[in-house]
Amino acid sequence: MKLFRRHTYWALLCSLFFVSCSKSDSPETDDASGKKSDYVLFTNSQDLATTGYMTAYNKMPEGDFKNAGSNTVQFKSAFGFTKFGRWIFTRSNISGTAGIQKLTVDGSGKITEAGFLANGQMFHIVNETAGYYLDPTRGTMKLQLFNPTTMQRTGEIDLSSLGIDPSTAAYQAVGQHTLASKEGKLYAGITYGASLQRGGYGDDVFNYTELAVIDIATNKLEKKIRYDGLKGFGWGSSANKMWSLGDDGALYFYASGLSEGVTNSAIVRIKKGETDFDRTWIYRASALQAKNSLVTALVKNGKLYIQSPSEPLAADYSNLADPIWSYYAVDMNTMQASRITGTPASRYAHSNEQAITEIDGKIYLWIGNSATGEHGYYLLNTANNTATKAFDVTDAGLISGFIKLDD
Repeated sequence: MKLFRRHTYWALLCSLFFVSCSKSDSPETDDASGKKSDYVLFTNSQDLATTGYMTAYNKMPEGDFKNAGSNTVQFKSAFGFTKFGRWIFTRSNISGTAGIQKLTVDGSGKITEAGFLANGQMFHIVNETAGYYLDPTRGTMKLQLFNPTTMQRTGEIDLSSLGIDPSTAAYQAVGQHTLASKEGKLYAGITYGASLQRGGYGDDVFNYTELAVIDIATNKLEKKIRYDGLKGFGWGSSANKMWSLGDDGALYFYASGLSEGVTNSAIVRIKKGETDFDRTWIYRASALQAKNSLVTALVKNGKLYIQSPSEPLAADYSNLADPIWSYYAVDMNTMQASRITGTPASRYAHSNEQAITEIDGKIYLWIGNSATGEHGYYLLNTANNTATKAFDVTDAGLISGFIKLDD
């Protein structure tokens, strides 16, 4: 567990700063063509939590190119990002203070800071005026409310009623590993950890995982729901939220298995129109590999797109970052998995929320392979389950994320 915590917290505590770089060998990054800068790429100079480069492009990148250009923002430490609408969010500000940083992109492709929430960790945005986040300094059993437009804290929800006897679980938190929403309800993961020293990472007390269900209109706790036999969804303030909303309207949650020696990883769901788990459906990572960890997925047209390794994962996590990962399409009715061909092997996607991402109606697959130096995305042909190279970033040690801002 220390591997992930070290990378995450190191990234959170490092500073960001701006730099002007050469624009040669890069796709279009300005609005000379009259197009908006919709596509945003975030790269690391080496590995996780190293110097990063964020650049906005006015068309889909293609071919081989350098990401550093005239409009590039240089981060001292890059550890993934996410978006809401046309806003970008990272995990620390320019001065290196831990928190939730909002950024915007103007018509010329310039990326600018647009608000900051100090000490914010896991967060979720529902709409332009309603967001939720965990700030441990204000209490691990409280969720903070904020306005994403103004980036101002607006209140909190006290969930201390969900606490249990500390002699049973010394560490307790709500929303540390999972915050998600659909159809007017917020789902916040509940963590019961054995020790304060672990801080809620990898020492879950119970052989089940629970979510608090909160009504977004009133910010009132409605109930908690429980899934037996799995230990925890998500992984703290990682750059990968480890849940997704499928095109079927269901919320899919990923149990990584990292709390159980890299075993018992699975994906479960809450169906559209429901507020409790669908216990008739589960996809287990062991169907492809006994020691496996599912942390990225996309659901589209009855297919579950996932990543899985070619060899068993070590209990000490020593081979997680090795290029042993391939992509698969799983039929959600038969649970039959088909390997996607045409891509080189990649690394584990725990740090990239957009490892499997849909852009402009197409599915792109992230590749991070330090052995071959290939760092880019492949475009999936869903008709024949093959993929071809979309682009490769020649000055990247790793791609930390790739998004398209909403129109």
